[in-house]
Amino acid sequence: MDKKVKIIAPICIAFAILYIIIASKPLSPEIQFVPVWTIDLEAYTKGEGAEVLPEDFNNAVSFKLGQNLGYFTPEGKLLSYITFPYKATISDNSYTLYGTSSQEMQINSPSGSKIGAINVTGFPYFTEDRKFIFLPGGSSFSKLNSDGSVAWTYEGFTPLTAFSSSKTGIVTGYANGSVIAFDNEGNIKQQYQPGGSSYEVILGAAISESSKYIATLSGQGGQRFVISKKTDASYGSHTSIVFYKSMTRELNRQVLIKFSKDEKKVFYNNATGIGIVNTRNFKNTEIPIKGRILSILESGCNNEIFILSKEGKTYTVSTIESFDAFAGSFSFDAESACIAVKDDALFVGRDGKISRIDIIHR
Repeated sequence: MDKKVKIIAPICIAFAILYIIIASKPLSPEIQFVPVWTIDLEAYTKGEGAEVLPEDFNNAVSFKLGQNLGYFTPEGKLLSYITFPYKATISDNSYTLYGTSSQEMQINSPSGSKIGAINVTGFPYFTEDRKFIFLPGGSSFSKLNSDGSVAWTYEGFTPLTAFSSSKTGIVTGYANGSVIAFDNEGNIKQQYQPGGSSYEVILGAAISESSKYIATLSGQGGQRFVISKKTDASYGSHTSIVFYKSMTRELNRQVLIKFSKDEKKVFYNNATGIGIVNTRNFKNTEIPIKGRILSILESGCNNEIFILSKEGKTYTVSTIESFDAFAGSFSFDAESACIAVKDDALFVGRDGKISRIDIIHR
């Protein structure tokens, strides 16, 4: 008996020490969404907003909610709140309002002053510091200069079904399944068809910051997500398909696709949520998210991705960390919603309110 006790006692002591070490190890930090401030847009219309100074517009953040748009500061000061009757497009440095057949569309700075005009009929689209207009007929578009004048035009003959731009290039997708990539001067750099489907149509497309990669979701009856890579050779540029994935459940609508700023990841909406492909090892990660994805935004330096999705009248904001790990989400019902990111701050618009939400790890 004494011999057994002598053997068991050290084992129990060792187990107890091990348990204490494990128990004292802190748990992985959990994400918390912490409201910082909320702007009441109705109060602004009643003249209850704070005084706006010219320097406030230097760091303005844009928003568009239903038939209203405007700008605010990261500190929570509403700079402008504009109601438009028909259509509008806005970025952090300019906006324009237009109707069904506007002959001239004035381009305004965030402060409301005129900085240019578009004298071409169509549907303008502003993103970051880039301006485009989709021309009547649905198959052609123009790239615009900052003052609204036409820089160049591409005239297509097939309906345009997907469009995306980056600092160095533009990619377009068409109903016949073709993909065309342009540089900023309008030169065609790539032209190909992902193929592999019974009915060829491009439902979504994205181009990376350097224009090295293009990603597309295409086809009906054999729908595929494809990543292509541009390689330069002595005989010119060549397009190689470096990744493809067949969709077990197919979508029949346009989808959002977006590359991370460092081009290491690409995000795409699929039937179950969001797919994420690592462009270094081509590992594919699937994260369930309910509804249609409306926005995919990247934070300034924390490797956080914010996603806005909608199912019925319910909007969901989801956070992905380290580019492929689901961190948390929250939902709300609204008639309209939007998200914006400035540096590492997340801003959420919901009907008549805009809130700043900070991400805390505890």
